[in-house]
Amino acid sequence: MRIHIIYKLVAPFGLALFLTACQQSMSLRVDSDIPSPVVSRLPVKMGVVYTDELRNYVYEEDSEDRPEWKIDSGASHLTLFQQILASMFAEVTEVPTTSTQVDVHAVLLPSIAEMQFALPAETRTDFYEAWVKYNVELYNRDGNAIANWSVTGYGKSSTEFMKSRDKGLNAAVNQALRDAGARFALGFSRVADIGVWLEQFASAADE
Repeated sequence: MRIHIIYKLVAPFGLALFLTACQQSMSLRVDSDIPSPVVSRLPVKMGVVYTDELRNYVYEEDSEDRPEWKIDSGASHLTLFQQILASMFAEVTEVPTTSTQVDVHAVLLPSIAEMQFALPAETRTDFYEAWVKYNVELYNRDGNAIANWSVTGYGKSSTEFMKSRDKGLNAAVNQALRDAGARFALGFSRVADIGVWLEQFASAADE
């Protein structure tokens, strides 16, 4: 009987802690640390359009489980593409639109399709987790579409090393961005339509 009484007291208390952990507000600005990938540069002058939506991206949620969540990661997405593209192409120039008179061979338009997050208390694991999905479009300098594909990234950080929620989520987001950046750099030439375009580009350059 005594054990039963103790259980009845402890169980609601544990549940209350779990619900409290899931119901805290959050305001986080992601700090990025994106390394440059080790890849061979393509002899391409690449233009890139960074939209205001990407530059200023903020994940916001105001639900019963996640009241007043605000995670500002726009600067990190911008840093990611600046680092990655500079390592991939001979020249990179920021342009205002996909149709441009600037001396480039093609124009990239990256956008954020989705971001997701999970706290240890929500998944009942020892990890903070983050997912990011980008849509990327490639155009010729006249604004005609060449390719359209998606790039995803996943990251996690352990509660063993990241004691605070903000640091844990920040580390998980960074891992997700690094993963997406590596997938973008290594997979660019493997996109079927881009492979065809690169062959045509190389043939034109040899003429």
